[in-house]
Amino acid sequence: MSTPTPPARRPIRDGLFVDGDGSRPPRLLGSRCRETGEVFFPAERFNPTTRRAGTMEPVEIDGAGRIHACTVVRRGLPGFDSPYGIAVVQLDAGPSLIAQVEADDPAALAIGTPVRLTIGRIKRERDGTEVVGPKFTPAGGGASA
Repeated sequence: MSTPTPPARRPIRDGLFVDGDGSRPPRLLGSRCRETGEVFFPAERFNPTTRRAGTMEPVEIDGAGRIHACTVVRRGLPGFDSPYGIAVVQLDAGPSLIAQVEADDPAALAIGTPVRLTIGRIKRERDGTEVVGPKFTPAGGGASA
């Protein structure tokens, strides 16, 4: 009996994240200003606050944060599993981003909920390829598989 071939996977965009490998959790790839300490995601070539070039260095961001705003998408575009939660996540490291949130009950997501980074399927393309990227799950559990 043959084992089914898993679907092809591709990142939503190169250079956004490093997937966890079992010994380390996934991380976002950002940048930090050596002068101000400010962290940016996605990575910036120059500091957009000070507008100075040559001050940025790469940094891995652990992805812990809290929901700042959220909603439920009940009917997504083709390729997206619906319903799903989407939130503005304020990272503990400073930057914020909009991302899907995997939860048993997306309608139960609330402002202030602690979340952690995971890498998962954002959508499935027509040819079956899974587009993967940064997503979040409630830090206290409640994540769906």
